[in-house]
Amino acid sequence: MVGARKTRAKKTEDSVSVTPPDHKSVDPNVVTAVQRTVSALEKLGHNIEQHDMVFDADRAWETYARMGSVQTALFFDSVEPLVGRAVTADEVEPVTWATISRGRAIPATRHLADVDSVRQFARAIATDLLPYDVFITPTLTQKPRPLGYYDMSETDLDRFNALWSDAAFMFPFNMSGQPAISLPLHWSPEGDPIGVQLVGRFGDEATLLSVSSVLESEMPWRDRKPPICA
Repeated sequence: MVGARKTRAKKTEDSVSVTPPDHKSVDPNVVTAVQRTVSALEKLGHNIEQHDMVFDADRAWETYARMGSVQTALFFDSVEPLVGRAVTADEVEPVTWATISRGRAIPATRHLADVDSVRQFARAIATDLLPYDVFITPTLTQKPRPLGYYDMSETDLDRFNALWSDAAFMFPFNMSGQPAISLPLHWSPEGDPIGVQLVGRFGDEATLLSVSSVLESEMPWRDRKPPICA
């Protein structure tokens, strides 16, 4: 485990990847953010090796998205007794209604198969990263998107879900249940924060918080703000 300050830091065995599991492009600014983070940790004594995740990311994402649709439909159905009526299309965003509609249309046998698939993906991902204390990746594969890019008025759910390929490094750990944290350790030329994701072993949030504390000291962001912020 790494201590909270540079002078107390202990060596860890870490890994890094800037190759998303779906093998799509990564913005150069995002790559730079990870490289700077790795350099800072290596100076503190971390041993870091290259390690790319290998699994069927496209099938995993399809499975994860279907499960999300079912869970969304279940949520809105569960609040029906509280509000006294079922939700209607004019009460939610078009993409939310499309999600609810799809979730309600998925057969129970399909959903149970998806649950089993996610469990298999989760075990494979966690096992693959078990040798490492921390796995370092970009948070998103691209720089921050402009307001409105994720358009909630979209009625085509597949087209909306495809936008989230930016999160190719993130959704695997929603499936595996491993702790993960995103830190704003780099900034784009336009002044927008670029996140770096740290992933730990299952149940080992303590290591992530400790390493994050060290990085906050080494690469401080407290006084930095993007050009437009609330």
